[in-house]
Amino acid sequence: MADTINEIAVAPIPARHWTELGRNAYTPEGLGEARTEWLVRARTTAGVVGLANARQSVTAAGGSVARLVADLREVFLGRSVDSLLEIADGHAVAASSEVRQALMTWGWMDTLAVDLVSRTRGESIANLLGGRRRDRIPAYESTTYFQDLLHPHRGVDAVIAHACRGFADGFRQFKIKVGRGGRAMTPSAGLHRDIEVVLGIRDVLGPDVELMVDANFGYDGQPASLREFIRATSSARLTWLEEMVTASVDAYQTLRNLQAELCPETLLVAGEVDGNPPSGAFVDLIDRRLIDGYQPDIVRIGHLRWKQLESRLAEKSILPIPHNFGNGRFGLIAGLALATSLDTWVALEDERIRPNVYADHELTLVNGAYRAPDGPGLGLEIDDEAYARIGAPNEVVIHA
Repeated sequence: MADTINEIAVAPIPARHWTELGRNAYTPEGLGEARTEWLVRARTTAGVVGLANARQSVTAAGGSVARLVADLREVFLGRSVDSLLEIADGHAVAASSEVRQALMTWGWMDTLAVDLVSRTRGESIANLLGGRRRDRIPAYESTTYFQDLLHPHRGVDAVIAHACRGFADGFRQFKIKVGRGGRAMTPSAGLHRDIEVVLGIRDVLGPDVELMVDANFGYDGQPASLREFIRATSSARLTWLEEMVTASVDAYQTLRNLQAELCPETLLVAGEVDGNPPSGAFVDLIDRRLIDGYQPDIVRIGHLRWKQLESRLAEKSILPIPHNFGNGRFGLIAGLALATSLDTWVALEDERIRPNVYADHELTLVNGAYRAPDGPGLGLEIDDEAYARIGAPNEVVIHA
């Protein structure tokens, strides 16, 4: 008898950063400390449980828990696991047009399907997607926001102290938020502070750590400031410049020219905002190779979609650098599974969410990298005791 999905539970799970975060170039206020994961647990008649974070569905325009439950009932409940995916030549694809459309619309459904199928087969997601590529997964610290504006009495020292804590906790790569002169400070003061922060962190952490910057489009409409920022921080040997301006061919051709002149070893990366990759301006940026790295979100896009995207990027020698902020503790787990599956890997974005309901106590960062879990599916299970305290009191459960 086919293994069938006969129960699905949905529960809000608090996800807390390691500390309070300041704002970035586009948020009007600080990000704070708390977020919410919408954990989906789909159980089969054989007792296999697949996991996903459906936050994307709940927070989307028109989204709600009721809509999420209805979608789960339509796509997954009562369906046999072997009807979700087809395995051909060591690779997984959606088994039907109906499933394919659902998985394309909601990337977390893609991950849920892949997790269920691989757990049922007793394999890791990496094996399902063509084979395990690596065990050690480099990760970068991604919470260095505008801490100076959160603690104005400390200024730049607040940002540097934040980065130093990350170094003490094992990180060797750091992404620094810049773009203060867009909406957080006056253009001149924001530019000066951006430069001061980058050079200050480089000076304190030394030459061996990797530093990246993310402007969240904060240099839009400021060509002179953009040039000065790149020139003034060239001595910091940045690994990449992310979303310095909104994506367009003209803007990125200008940015490419600045990069070639001022920091030729630094990569240009973008694409976290692309919800249907590649789409819009990103098609041209990829085809004309005006970016070096592409960043659609891990959970928003899903594991199957990322594997399909990888081959297109490889044709243009563009690196996969998936976005992974806002996905909670689940995002770290899903990211590690994806990192073992892709042929090329740079680093996993780590938003540093404290442990909550996952049995992930062995997930430790050592000298800038995690060791990928070895278990089936995503490789990790739910901590039943923690879930009973945190998730179960607020869960919705549906049955076939």
